[in-house]
Amino acid sequence: MGGRVVPSKAFTLIMLVAATMLFGELKFQPFESDFRISFGIGAFFFFLMWLRDVPIMLASLLTGSAVVLFRIWLDYVMGKEVFQFYQSALSHVPSLAFYLFFGLVIWLGRAERYVNAPLKLGLIGAIADLSANMAELLVRKSLVSQGVYFEFVPQEEYLLLILAFVRSFFIVGFLNIIQMRHLREMNREQQLRFEKMLMISSDLHVEALYLKKVMGHIEQATRNGYNLYRELRTRESRDEVPELDPPLSRRALSIAEEVHEIKKDSQRILSGVSRIIQQERVVQELTIEEIVQLVLNANQKYARMLKKDIEFTSDLQTSLATRHVYSLLSVLNNLLSNAVEAIEDSGIVRLGVYEQQEEILFLVSDTGSGIASGDETFIFIPGYTTKYDKQGNASTGIGLPHARNVIEEFGGTLEVRQGEAPEKTIFEVRIPIHRL
Repeated sequence: MGGRVVPSKAFTLIMLVAATMLFGELKFQPFESDFRISFGIGAFFFFLMWLRDVPIMLASLLTGSAVVLFRIWLDYVMGKEVFQFYQSALSHVPSLAFYLFFGLVIWLGRAERYVNAPLKLGLIGAIADLSANMAELLVRKSLVSQGVYFEFVPQEEYLLLILAFVRSFFIVGFLNIIQMRHLREMNREQQLRFEKMLMISSDLHVEALYLKKVMGHIEQATRNGYNLYRELRTRESRDEVPELDPPLSRRALSIAEEVHEIKKDSQRILSGVSRIIQQERVVQELTIEEIVQLVLNANQKYARMLKKDIEFTSDLQTSLATRHVYSLLSVLNNLLSNAVEAIEDSGIVRLGVYEQQEEILFLVSDTGSGIASGDETFIFIPGYTTKYDKQGNASTGIGLPHARNVIEEFGGTLEVRQGEAPEKTIFEVRIPIHRL
């Protein structure tokens, strides 16, 4: 199966421990004592909240132990004087108390539940940080004083309180920034999938409309074939037509039956396409501006795919919204893709949308090669085309007829006219506003 590879918990724990151990060596000492403040706890808190599925107390025990052993090893490797294991351990073991106490407070506070509540998470982190620092300070001074009575310095407590809040909310803020970027990336991917789905659905919608129209012709052809069969049969009974084997009436009936079978197959195809359209129709309504933006984005990608340098501009003077999303998408996408194909290497495609009295007007223009004079009446005839692929195969020539059929179902018009330089061709779509 595809998808993201999820690392095992053991590997995740190792990475958490290693990161905390290394960041822990970035430290400073705010007091005139052996007590030190490191960036390790920030990394530890961050990874606990980012990963969320690691056992907190086990992670605390392993991290604290690793930090202690790593620092003892550093004392041994980098020590300028004679290494004394006892003194080194005495200096670093309090760090284990810090991580254990920090993990305990985080676990008891169920901090992972508040990842999406920054204030609560920051407060829990601050309490854990302050409590763990106090615990470490207590253990450290107890070991140093060897049971002799000692006092906390108020300055240390105040600094620990400030440090706890600053460090906790800094980590929570950093965590939220990363989460926001992650959510934006996810939203962008979903938007791309959404646009692709809409374009596919709009194409299916047009095919369904065309198939419905074809089925009307098939129904009429079936009826004509059957009427011809009846007429020929009547004339055969009167010996008004030559006798053939099989008779002409039988041939006409056979044709009518075959056309009827085509009709049933078309009905099954239409039913399947309609189900897909209904399943994919996740939007009920979009504004004209949103539809235009979808079409522009799709054709910018199409132009890049064709390695053409095309500038797309739009002029929207409407705030209308419509439920006929797929119909408009299919029409506008057809017109803009034709404009992209008409441009040789570089040029401009413009899309304007205006409200004029009781109509909404769409103007699509381009600086491409234009339409030959006299061809304006032919481009809307199914099968007529001037486009051929690299192998010399002609295009289907049904794009513009489809678009005109869709617009006419709205009671609108789709016309083409020659533009003024540099705009060679202008397609004009008019639709009554109340139909949208």
